[in-house]
Amino acid sequence: MWKIIYSYIFIFSAIASLLLVSVFRQLAIKFKIIDLPQAQRKIHQTATPLLGGAAMYAAFTLTIGLNLIIVYFASRQGMIPKYIYPYLAGIKSIAPQLIAILSTTFILVLMGIYDDIKNLPAWLKLGWEIGLASIVFFSGIKISLFVDNQFISWLLTVLWIVGISNAFNLLDNMDGLSSGIALISSVIFFIAAFFAQQFFVATILACFCGVLIGFLWFNFPPAKVFMGDAGSLFIGYTLSILTIISTYYTNSTPTVTPIVMPLLIMAVPIFDTFSVIWIRIKNKQPIFLADKNHLSHRLLNRGMSVKQTLFFIYLVNFSIGLGALLLRDLNYQGCYLILIQAVCMIFIIALLEGNTQ
Repeated sequence: MWKIIYSYIFIFSAIASLLLVSVFRQLAIKFKIIDLPQAQRKIHQTATPLLGGAAMYAAFTLTIGLNLIIVYFASRQGMIPKYIYPYLAGIKSIAPQLIAILSTTFILVLMGIYDDIKNLPAWLKLGWEIGLASIVFFSGIKISLFVDNQFISWLLTVLWIVGISNAFNLLDNMDGLSSGIALISSVIFFIAAFFAQQFFVATILACFCGVLIGFLWFNFPPAKVFMGDAGSLFIGYTLSILTIISTYYTNSTPTVTPIVMPLLIMAVPIFDTFSVIWIRIKNKQPIFLADKNHLSHRLLNRGMSVKQTLFFIYLVNFSIGLGALLLRDLNYQGCYLILIQAVCMIFIIALLEGNTQ
């Protein structure tokens, strides 16, 4: 039955995303919310409407909100299968966390839209992100890593949410890249949650995958719409929170190594972020300065086409993430092999790039 629910949620959110992205694209054109080409920091050659991020958030919220309302009224009328009733208490128990996710994401998307239009200072955006991540932490969504210390837990949670949010923001430098990597990562996280029988997380991830694939239909090169900062922050922020509420280690797990699954599954945006920061520091440039030093740009400089670059990065992300799924079932020796394999793949990319900078 859960397979049917996941399929239904995925299809519902994908259709909602397709429709809403189309509507928001027309709104962006009407109100001239357009991303203009800039040779110094962007590779697209034509003016492209924004607001794709707002459409994704709207589709995500609509899918969750409308279906929760349907479940509520159906349960009141006794119209849902009996075996679903035990899960209703679980849905009610996570209501504060769900409200925290949707409300803080709404504020983040509004900030991103304003930034797309007016260009907010980096320090101000960072301050808002820290504040929103803190709200999520105090709602009960937190990282502990076996350390019973509230400050350390808060610090880890905020660093993870803010870091992954900005990693996907930085990765949004080529048509279909950030949304495609988010989709691949979300599918792998969904598989992990599905086999671990984490029904709530898997359902939200199914919704998120549908939203992403609906947007990617318009964003795959040549893109007809951009997500803007509103969209890249939305997908990074949402994905970072979903990884926190997922469970990777239990008492029955052979090792504690599965706690690094999110790092492997999102290795590409993390690698891109650290490599760009390193290049900017080495070139004595501000780390918040937008440029063409990202992994995708460096591969383009090596002679790849846009689509070759895109599929190369997709495959790297998929290959490393797929190995991470095995961490729950392997002993330490097997886990070490998976980790070594991931590191080797990153080094292969570094060797391929050579001295592009």
